Amino acid sequence: MAAKTYDVIVIGTGAGGGMAIKTLCEAGLTVCALNSGRRLDPAKDFRNHRQPYDMVYRGFGDPRKRDRYYHIENEYTDGLWEHGISYTTAPGTSWEWPRCHAVGGKTNFWGRSAARMGDIDFKTATVDGGHDVDWPVSYDEIAPYYSRVERMIGVASTVQGRPSNPDGEYLPPMKLRCLDHILARGCGSLGIPYLPDRLAQLTVAHQGHPPCHYCGNCTEGCDTGSFFSTPWFFLPLAEKTGKLELRTNAVVRSILGNEDGRAKGVAYVDRETKQEVEIYARAVVVAASCVESARILLNSTSRQWPNGLGNSSGQAGRNLCDHLYGTTGYGYLPQLLGQPSFPDNVSASQVVWMPRWQNLRRPREEKFIRGYSIYPTGGCGEFPWYHDQIEGFGSQLKRDIKRHYPTPVSFYCQIPSLPSATNYVDIDPEVKDQYGIPVVRVHFQWGPNELLMWEHAKQATAAVIRSAGGQGWGAGKEPYTPGWSLHETGTLRMGNDPRRFVTSRFGQTHDVSNVFVCDASVFLGCTDKTTTLSILAFALRTSEYLVEQRRRGEI
Repeated sequence: MAAKTYDVIVIGTGAGGGMAIKTLCEAGLTVCALNSGRRLDPAKDFRNHRQPYDMVYRGFGDPRKRDRYYHIENEYTDGLWEHGISYTTAPGTSWEWPRCHAVGGKTNFWGRSAARMGDIDFKTATVDGGHDVDWPVSYDEIAPYYSRVERMIGVASTVQGRPSNPDGEYLPPMKLRCLDHILARGCGSLGIPYLPDRLAQLTVAHQGHPPCHYCGNCTEGCDTGSFFSTPWFFLPLAEKTGKLELRTNAVVRSILGNEDGRAKGVAYVDRETKQEVEIYARAVVVAASCVESARILLNSTSRQWPNGLGNSSGQAGRNLCDHLYGTTGYGYLPQLLGQPSFPDNVSASQVVWMPRWQNLRRPREEKFIRGYSIYPTGGCGEFPWYHDQIEGFGSQLKRDIKRHYPTPVSFYCQIPSLPSATNYVDIDPEVKDQYGIPVVRVHFQWGPNELLMWEHAKQATAAVIRSAGGQGWGAGKEPYTPGWSLHETGTLRMGNDPRRFVTSRFGQTHDVSNVFVCDASVFLGCTDKTTTLSILAFALRTSEYLVEQRRRGEI
């Protein structure tokens, strides 16, 4: 029997893959979606309705595993993030790459900040005087897709009238807490914005999903579907069409090519049988996440693609970017000492953000180019980190800890790295994973521009604490490890020139017309915003472009 040929194979079921799957299926195309792990059962895999004192290790996790945990892991998520040989690092590189192989990927646990990029982001080179290049799309082109995505997933915020942070279509925002009102006054006296974040977390019922009832931390999963994830929002709609076949535990080795240089399908290893399987389609969508998508293309070698699929430019894997994260300041607000405690962590949500306020009027108001944002957190949900800031012991220490319970505040930065020729991924020539697939090797260092912003952010945060009448306790000595943000971008960048870019402005690889990319690897770099909303918007645009090409018979 001849092997079945699908219209499209989609690699990955996270933000970009989920959007592609939904869009293609609803357009009537037959889709085979490949996911490298299993499908989660929220009732069994998520543990939000347990207090830390109900957990064996008080929520922190098995101490025998602590040295193997990623920063995002704890007892609530034990077993959901995977370890093993999936990447190596070049000498001098420190990189953390948490991998969630479950269906839906990182959308199961993401931070939910969902701000639009603006014209200032798409025209970066023009704005800051020529570093790198402008994006091949404008804000006006992508704005309608942002609006459609916001209506699909539900984003809670307010209209704020900041050109650098375009407004969208929002659900009611989360209410500010006492500490937010205090910090907002402090920011106001310094000319620093302090505004409701754009959060893909439901404050009212939306599209058949209930509002959040703040039962636990969203970064540990949601068993009610009250924030956007593809297993709750997109995959049920795709399955309803009858056009989707979802294959789990399918670890992609490479994309297969025809003699004419086009893609004909995908080779993957079945996790359970360890056997290699080949499937075929008229087009392939790669949405495995920024680094993994580069790995797949670079491992897809053949006579037609000697250096990897889509890599005639030599740019596949290049210009890896990331967000520098770190604690820029922490302290407490004496105004709240002794106030009643209440559950104010709002499901691990930062509620507000301090969006970019640097280099808006002139490209070089500061010593660095471009800009960053800051996320403030605080209140009772901050316990127990502040315990070592309080002196004493015994009953007096306990009383002081209780008095301080509502008062702590902390701030962490989101600083975009600039594209650099020295930051990239390639294929390790010696190391393979447990399935015999060559792993990716990461080369990365923070650059001077990012480190200037890091120092600036620490000074700004200290000023905010003072201006708000707070007492500072310090700041982080070093930024977090690169990769910590899970916001890597840039390894398969889009551009109009095939000699300099891997993909077109529609995410189509220049070299292979029936291979498309739907994740943050096509972005030219980071901005002060997170990546997920933009991944969804660009994936929607790319998927509809693919549908139109299929309708015309071009793929």
